[in-house]
Amino acid sequence: MTKINSWVSKMKTGPVLSFMGLGIFLLALCPTMTLAQVSAKGGPVMIGSDTYSMDQKALTQTFVGRVQIQQTDSRLQADQITITHLKSAGGNGMGEVSLIEARGNVYYVTPQESIRGDMAVYTASSDTMVITGEVILSQGQNVMEGNRLTVEVKAEKTTMDANASTRTRGRVRGVFYPKDEKR
Repeated sequence: MTKINSWVSKMKTGPVLSFMGLGIFLLALCPTMTLAQVSAKGGPVMIGSDTYSMDQKALTQTFVGRVQIQQTDSRLQADQITITHLKSAGGNGMGEVSLIEARGNVYYVTPQESIRGDMAVYTASSDTMVITGEVILSQGQNVMEGNRLTVEVKAEKTTMDANASTRTRGRVRGVFYPKDEKR
């Protein structure tokens, strides 16, 4: 799991997780605009969806329909992404991100890896991301399958689980190709 932990450690971008590389993850925001980080490299962020809504009272922003967030060479896609914020320090508007939920056909890709699942939830207070459903994690030729991938970012722990009702029949499966090292 060293490669996965190495991959996970690249997920931090400032005070909040960048969604897998894994990442979406959002910095402190102004009340009317979202600045997502999906790449550790930074750069401009492009966001597209069929609809966007914001609920100031509930402190949420929701993107629905073919949601795609792209930054440099990293891309996050889902049917819906909802971002929940804490109240801002002054009590006016939205503050830092507390929870991010990506639902339906979740797909994250960078040049090094990709993750597919049905749902992804990032919880800022525990700095943990959980991806569920038919989860497929690929890094180069290496592939792991299960139904729950848990990433504890600060602790640098990654766990993949499976249950009997999934295609993997209760087993985590993986195919790993050793590096061709010349001595």
